[in-house]
Amino acid sequence: MSTPATPRADRIVVVDDDARIRDLLRRYLSQEGFDVLLAEDAKALNRVLTRETVDLIVLDLMLPGEDGLSICRRLRAASDATPIIMLTAKVEDVDRIVGLEVGADDYLPKPFNPRELLARIQTILRRAASGAAAGARQLRFEGLAIDLDRRSVQRGADSIELTSTEFELLALLAHAPHKVFSRDDIL
Repeated sequence: MSTPATPRADRIVVVDDDARIRDLLRRYLSQEGFDVLLAEDAKALNRVLTRETVDLIVLDLMLPGEDGLSICRRLRAASDATPIIMLTAKVEDVDRIVGLEVGADDYLPKPFNPRELLARIQTILRRAASGAAAGARQLRFEGLAIDLDRRSVQRGADSIELTSTEFELLALLAHAPHKVFSRDDIL
């Protein structure tokens, strides 16, 4: 008799150029049962998102190179629905409003209480899980709708006919758009 697989811990990426904050959040969130990945800037985040599927991003606004607002805007334009919590020293109302308008799910000013960040993370992940369980199993990308229950694909008003294998491959790739799959993963 085989033992049931243990569920994967929620995976969080912390993107901050301050090594002390990255280390603090890695230790704290790991103790709370999360799988924590770290990135110091947009390039490092891009490398993580290419290799891994993540459940939430904690994103600093003031980063070297591409800033957090630009990263958030870019991810949302690519139809990436990964929840984002902005964590930043910018505390003006206008900064919070702009952060939320470009697609952040929440905004927490520095200095912050790690317990408050944990509560916000848990709330967002709980909301994302209940929304996925309650709604129809559909994936949407720029003009493309994939209905996993009906095994159908639509581009705008047009239905796209796919073989079973083509549909399975599309569904696999669509579930993790930033992940690079090996041949073995695909098979």
